[in-house]
Amino acid sequence: MSTVHKTHIALTKELYRAFYNFNKTFADGELVTPIITLQPSEGKNAYGWFGSKFWTDSHSKKGVSEINLSAEYLARGCEAVLETLLHEMAHLKNAQTGVRDCSSGQYHNKHFKRSAEKFGLIVTRLKNRGYARTALGEEAKEAIKELAPKERLFSAFKRRPVQKKRNDMYATLIVRAEYKDLLGNMLKRTSCNQRELIETALEDYAMRLGMSKLLLDVQADVALNY
Repeated sequence: MSTVHKTHIALTKELYRAFYNFNKTFADGELVTPIITLQPSEGKNAYGWFGSKFWTDSHSKKGVSEINLSAEYLARGCEAVLETLLHEMAHLKNAQTGVRDCSSGQYHNKHFKRSAEKFGLIVTRLKNRGYARTALGEEAKEAIKELAPKERLFSAFKRRPVQKKRNDMYATLIVRAEYKDLLGNMLKRTSCNQRELIETALEDYAMRLGMSKLLLDVQADVALNY
């Protein structure tokens, strides 16, 4: 086995060790362990993502969630990568308790903010992404210090970025002109843009129609293509 393969295995083990420690520190060990992957972001400019039940356990037939840490951004350094892990663990916590904290357009709401702060993160707003920006707070920094991660593993190698061609990113929807004022007033009362507002409305209606499985498939596609 080559050195790079040994390092990759060691890094994966280190990420699981970090997850177990953070789970105990910030969630009383209540989080179900996800599949942790190291995949390229494929042009999404995302440091990582969380996917609810992206995997299926062939024995129990139950869904298993995924936390991905984008391979080409591992070289940001140990603390930055572990901050992303904590960010995605906050999503996992909400998903596990049935709390919806993010739209298909990646708008992070106040439910995410509350969860992220419980994981020791400082949360600030981004213009069109809600409370999506996180940084290490003192509690998170202390947890990383106690973890004493093997920092060399995070900078041992670098993944070449892969640019993915995006097709059909948007669909055109038609509404009557009479709804223009209603839409404008709704936008004034929210911090969403038109796309986020319409996507949220579609998701809410899908849930009321009992289409949660199809909605999960759509959200999974968005997460992989955003």
